[in-house]
Amino acid sequence: MNLRSTSAAPPVVIAAGGLGTRVGSWSPYFPKELRPVCGRPGLAHIVDEVAAIGSDRAVVVHHPYYTPLIDWTRQVLAPGALARYRALTNQLPVKPRPADHLRVDFIAQRGRYADVTSVLNGAEHLRTGEFYVVFADNVDPTHAALSALTETPLDTAAVLAAPFDVDAASNHGVIVCAGEGPVLRMAGLIEKPDRQQAARLEAERGTANLRLLHGRLRVTPDLLDHLAIAGRSSTSEPKLSLALASYARSNRVDVVTSTQPFTDLGLSSPGGAVQGDDVPLAMPRS
Repeated sequence: MNLRSTSAAPPVVIAAGGLGTRVGSWSPYFPKELRPVCGRPGLAHIVDEVAAIGSDRAVVVHHPYYTPLIDWTRQVLAPGALARYRALTNQLPVKPRPADHLRVDFIAQRGRYADVTSVLNGAEHLRTGEFYVVFADNVDPTHAALSALTETPLDTAAVLAAPFDVDAASNHGVIVCAGEGPVLRMAGLIEKPDRQQAARLEAERGTANLRLLHGRLRVTPDLLDHLAIAGRSSTSEPKLSLALASYARSNRVDVVTSTQPFTDLGLSSPGGAVQGDDVPLAMPRS
């Protein structure tokens, strides 16, 4: 898997292999990655975010359960699809979108149910050890989040992180950081601590030395090899965050802090809507 990418910007693995267990009341009917944010499916925002860094190729690794919906999804996210829709409905044409140059493949996840599996499947499909990973249930409607990782060296693994919030820590991996400046180093990681553990971490380490893992990372060939070993050797679901923490014990992992607001499609707001948008018809209200 240590082949190098030849595209101007590295390709992207969009990890959409989950079943939405946190929103299990409606996810059997509708993939959470297609839940609307600001009037568009979350996955459409992810595709635009990938295009914004200049990448020309991405692969969406989805759960096999949702395979019947993939032909439709592939069609509506294809280059020029929005313009064709507007022509069919006699609406004014739209300007070309940055994502119109982007090739997006869709593959069903194979292997154990885990986020490491999604990353390994995507790497095998793209045939490269250098790529970015975006988790499709964390949506940035401004499409700017991934670009923050492009400012660090391409030969170094890197993750995007949010400022520490003790109340949000239970839904994230909490990164213990070292160093100073805008780019820190990962020194450790605690996966989804409860409120009491998070408060203790804050008291021991200080808010300035803690970050929340935020669904974006850059993979290097060395990190990919480490993830492959973790995926084979784990006796339970191999967690990407824990494999990343293990890698960071002896390798550099940059931590880039972003204050960009995200929408977590795996969390329900009152009435089931996301940021004031309508819930899809197939999605029962909670």
